[in-house]
Amino acid sequence: MSFLAGTWQVDRDLHEAHDDRSGGFVGTAEFVPEDGGLRWTETGDARLGDYAGTASRVLLIRPTTDGWEVRFDDQRFFHPLDLTDGRSRVDHPCGEDHYRGELRVESHDRFVVAWRVRGPRKDQTIVSRYTR
Repeated sequence: MSFLAGTWQVDRDLHEAHDDRSGGFVGTAEFVPEDGGLRWTETGDARLGDYAGTASRVLLIRPTTDGWEVRFDDQRFFHPLDLTDGRSRVDHPCGEDHYRGELRVESHDRFVVAWRVRGPRKDQTIVSRYTR
């Protein structure tokens, strides 16, 4: 978790194939020590279709008996997290939609989170690049 701790710049691209909308997010991610893990807070500017405005989210990285996991800010489980080999492949069911993702460390100053989302409500590709 020491790799993640600190402040990162975020550049996220999003494409929704259902209606061919593209957008993104540009902002800052802060990974701050909290409760034996990290509080992951993102703030910045988002755009998608006709929407453009500020956006934020909070995730929690918490230790488990087997390693680490990511939780939503209301404590619901999101996905496991194991960056031991520099890459963590994850899945997250969300109602009838399914998120398949990968977190990948590319260097000491860069990591990428990529999601492919499919289901009756979503057909998305989301790629987030984090740099120091």
